[in-house]
Amino acid sequence: MWSPADDKYLLWAIGADIEDPTSCKSISGSNFPAVISVSSASSIRGPWTPFHVTVNGTNPAAWPLYEGSNKTSRIALGAEDMKIYAAPQWDGNYTRINTPVSWNTTDYSPTWTEDPFIWRDKRGNWHALAHWMIDIVEHGGQKYPRVGAHMFSRSLENGWNFKVQEAFNSTVTFTDGAEETFNRRERSKVFFDEEMNPLYLISGVQALGSKSSFTLVQPIGQKWRRYEEDLGF
Repeated sequence: MWSPADDKYLLWAIGADIEDPTSCKSISGSNFPAVISVSSASSIRGPWTPFHVTVNGTNPAAWPLYEGSNKTSRIALGAEDMKIYAAPQWDGNYTRINTPVSWNTTDYSPTWTEDPFIWRDKRGNWHALAHWMIDIVEHGGQKYPRVGAHMFSRSLENGWNFKVQEAFNSTVTFTDGAEETFNRRERSKVFFDEEMNPLYLISGVQALGSKSSFTLVQPIGQKWRRYEEDLGF
């Protein structure tokens, strides 16, 4: 993520720095920090600062609160279960700022969601895309095809609305005309241009019958074509 107030890239991760292992073996989940950490660099190539631990949680989605009329270094941080935190700067003290959302009070409900990606549109309204687990609830653990939910609010702190319908699903059409329905499509994020036009939907996906996963980048609308032309692609 680019922070305009700091003129730096911010790299978010799950976990924290640990001591170098003395043998070749895996680390159990109970011994690995369940925290969200962030590092910064002036260049995408580094060097990167040591990771700074922000909050206990997983699946970060940060958004700088900098705008033309308010050149603040304040950062908002979304995490699992639609928890939203904020800090005065990227390596500051993060505190929760939003009230608990009404739809995430229990698992296995028709409004069961996780892993929100938050952003502010041109008009100043807030949005979130989240992993919707409706098919797990209604179809005995099946994880597809309905996977995306959209929430919106005029404020980060409260007033979030969940439009209970599919925002996107796990079926993808490729440029050669092929179509594939993935078993899983999660932790989706949107890439915008400088005018806040959405260009790409980026998700982690897993094919049916496979245990491996990869990152899928899918264009949104048509403005991505001009964006890529301007980059010389």
